Amino acid sequence: MKLVRHRYATAFLAVCYLLHAGNAWAQESAPVFVGRPIVSVEFEPAEQPLDAAVVRETVTVKPGSVYRQTDIRLSIERLYATGRYRDIQVDARASGAGVAIRFITEGTWFVGRVLVETDIAEPPSPAQMVSAVGLDLGSPFDEAQVVLGEESIRKLLRENGYFSATISHQLHRDSKYQQVMVTYSVKPGKRTHYSAPDILGDKGGLTAQQIINATKWRRTILPGVNLPGYRGITQNRTRAGLDSVRDKYHKSTRLMATVTLEGIDEKTGRPHLRVNAGSIVEIRAEGAKISQKSLRKAVPVFEERTLDADLLSEGAENLRDYFQSQGYFEAEVELDRQVTKNNKTEIVYRVKPGEQHRLAEVLTEGNKYFDAKTIRERLYVTARSFELRRGRYSDGTRRRDEETIRSLYLSNGFRDVQVTSRTEDDYKGHKGDFAVHFTVVEGPQYMVESLRIEGTTNLNLSPIIGSLNSQAGQVFSEFNIASDREAILRMYGDNGFADATFEWNSEPSLKPHQVNVRFQVYEGERQTVRQVVTTGLETTRPRLVTRLLLLGAGDPMSPTALAETQKKLYDLGIFAQVKMAIQNPEGEERSKNVLLDLTEARRYSVTAGFGAEFARLGGSRALADLSDPGGATGVRPRISLGVSRLNFLGLGQTLGVQTRISTLQKRGSVNYFVPHIGNLDKFDANFSILYDDTNDVRTFQARRKEAAAQLVHRVSRPTTVSYRFNYRDVSVGNLKLDPLLLPRLAQSVRVGIASFSLLQDRRDDPTDSHKGIYNTLEVGLASRVFGSRTDFLRLLGRNASYHRLGQKLVFARETQVGIETAWRVPVNADPTNPIPLPERFYGGGGNTQRGFPENQAGTRDLLTGFPLGGSALFFNNTELRFPLFGANISGVLFEDAGNIFANPKSMSFRTKQKDLADFNYMVHAAGFGVRYRTPVGPIRVDFAYSINPPKYNGFPGSYVQLVQCSAAGSCQASRQQISHFQFFFSIGQAF
Repeated sequence: MKLVRHRYATAFLAVCYLLHAGNAWAQESAPVFVGRPIVSVEFEPAEQPLDAAVVRETVTVKPGSVYRQTDIRLSIERLYATGRYRDIQVDARASGAGVAIRFITEGTWFVGRVLVETDIAEPPSPAQMVSAVGLDLGSPFDEAQVVLGEESIRKLLRENGYFSATISHQLHRDSKYQQVMVTYSVKPGKRTHYSAPDILGDKGGLTAQQIINATKWRRTILPGVNLPGYRGITQNRTRAGLDSVRDKYHKSTRLMATVTLEGIDEKTGRPHLRVNAGSIVEIRAEGAKISQKSLRKAVPVFEERTLDADLLSEGAENLRDYFQSQGYFEAEVELDRQVTKNNKTEIVYRVKPGEQHRLAEVLTEGNKYFDAKTIRERLYVTARSFELRRGRYSDGTRRRDEETIRSLYLSNGFRDVQVTSRTEDDYKGHKGDFAVHFTVVEGPQYMVESLRIEGTTNLNLSPIIGSLNSQAGQVFSEFNIASDREAILRMYGDNGFADATFEWNSEPSLKPHQVNVRFQVYEGERQTVRQVVTTGLETTRPRLVTRLLLLGAGDPMSPTALAETQKKLYDLGIFAQVKMAIQNPEGEERSKNVLLDLTEARRYSVTAGFGAEFARLGGSRALADLSDPGGATGVRPRISLGVSRLNFLGLGQTLGVQTRISTLQKRGSVNYFVPHIGNLDKFDANFSILYDDTNDVRTFQARRKEAAAQLVHRVSRPTTVSYRFNYRDVSVGNLKLDPLLLPRLAQSVRVGIASFSLLQDRRDDPTDSHKGIYNTLEVGLASRVFGSRTDFLRLLGRNASYHRLGQKLVFARETQVGIETAWRVPVNADPTNPIPLPERFYGGGGNTQRGFPENQAGTRDLLTGFPLGGSALFFNNTELRFPLFGANISGVLFEDAGNIFANPKSMSFRTKQKDLADFNYMVHAAGFGVRYRTPVGPIRVDFAYSINPPKYNGFPGSYVQLVQCSAAGSCQASRQQISHFQFFFSIGQAF
């Protein structure tokens, strides 16, 4: 505002000068002009920052009107107010009997794209340097700020060890949009490395070497194992080193210790540290036991690293809350003494814990409008339960809960509500039990008798009137009015009225407890978009960005549309930064440019991962080993590596190569992802080729070569439909089966299959669901029409639902059903199951049936005992999920039922196995699991007991012995059984 006033003053003086400067500027003196007609109004230069129509509307001096100095002054002020002019002068000259007016103007420039060109080894990154410059996109441009920006970059570079950097800048002015692109060229030089720090001041018992080691600036190969030399200087390492030294002092209870960096020698990289160890501070609690960890957490001087009377008093309150949370509800804590002697400060808290209690019950009294359950679920004070053995209580939380209840009633129209609380010891005669009583005096509920909205002349509010919370007959509360205010102003904002304001008042009605409400809206001026100016595109094609813009020339200036456009551009995954700003944000003009500055992400992305699965794995990988067909404990490590080319062809498409190697699998794939194919926002396409050599079903080794194309249609937020075609060739080898079956099962398979899948996801949290449903349906058709050598139909459906039982329990269930049926069966196919071995269903394990090891369900070879899969499946899983310890550890009781069946006709719900050749029955398993919540999903450990696991015949020898005895017809089987006990460890819920 100061700058604008200065401009106004400068302009006014310029006008006075020009109007009174005599013949140098005008033919006659200004007083002679007054009252004369204006014959012309011209602007120099002819190309003005504002549209001609806007200029004519802004300037009050018009041809044909009478010359007045007040009109000249007002015109200059109004032009300056637009923010588009840096300087304005007026030349008035006689023209016949009238006056010719000429406005001489200089437009304002605005900050456009700010770019840093450098080959620096990060840190700092170019984005950090741009941020350090402080030039805001769309703000008025000042070249002095550009020079200051150089100094800011230089300071940032020095903090990161670049002491010899050279910086220059270039300006590129875009007269069409009045913006300036600033490019900084940074030649960083070589990063300086730390050298041995110079330690100054009182070390307080620590040696210089101990302080140097604490900085962690030495090069290391392992923690505690140093290499010669020091690491490169960075801002984060310097800060971390200083903090580490402070922490070392604090661990030795020197809370007043200070560590400061006085500077770093530019030539040698030697940091100069000044330390002041301060006095030893001993804080203890007397009268009750408390661990040092809990004490440090409760007394904030440890965190703030300073001794302060307020912090010590806060520590007393926190300690009282701590003891009350441990069941000592009558605990009293006082700061007993603070003594400093011989460079040692002793602080003692006197604790009177009283008796230990259990919060047996939380009661509400006087509440009629809300039931006790509704109130209690909002309270922090909690009665004892399985996970909170003594409940949760403190005086502070009880008082906060009083406010919580009061706010609940106020938001529902009870303006006179009163809430009090009291405690009751030895509740119901049980010594040590404790109860909290919340008493509510509700008072009358106030209702809205009438609502009047005024000031809405330019915008029709009828689309949202019906959704307002303060309509006639609704509850009257300031909470509802605040919600209505937000809705009304949001609608005005979406329609370009950024300066709209809202006021309200109320008057008592003639009826008791009724209120008349009036909303007053001050609309302000509507702002529209002049143009959307895009900068920063290098590889990306402009039409990709243009298609995602939700506003264009002439549209209302909507903050919602700006934010949603920014989100859509980020969602493409090809931009590292998306800046959107309004040019000339403080200027008073109705139409403004929207600036869109894009920074493209790196074109190549490399990902790597390492993991392992620890569970029962079925059988040995070695061909000659036929042991443990039912599974043995094992670890399956895996390594993955992926390389992606982002923004391929500048269209936001991704070309990626992924590999995965484990003890059971070797996989490589190439994927080509096309988002919004055909410019259709709800459709994505993916094309892939794959080679996979896997042995996860230990019966055989499968080598798969596959090409696939998929079209994904996002019908709505919960519903997705996919259309897919796969063409693959699968060869099987290393079969651990009866040699007589090899001619039927060892054949390679070529499959062309078209499939359709439907997914519906209404879960509240996909990684840890508490309510909602999850449905999938997949239909696939393999046919010779598609080049397949086998013909079959596959149907696979899944339904899962999640239900809350009270506040703490979740009941989760899932059912999976699948069938495969073949036709035009080849002559040499297995008559009991003509589906090729690699195309069958396989199941069992942590995500299907926990009564089996991984992929061990279903029919088995009658001689070796290895699984053969099946053409039908049924799995039903139920879980009861409950809190176990605290907020992060929960437990699960589960029951799994199901199996893989030879064919759809063999599906059965019977629970007993007829004989060693019968595997078509329902296997049940029950168990217990523990979940530990993490940001990426719960870590899961499950222990299952299989109630009726299948028995089967296995072969005790090697495969060579099997071939020999099979030819002679003398093979002797050994009776085996799937273990009753199974365990699984992974990340994520079972379903």
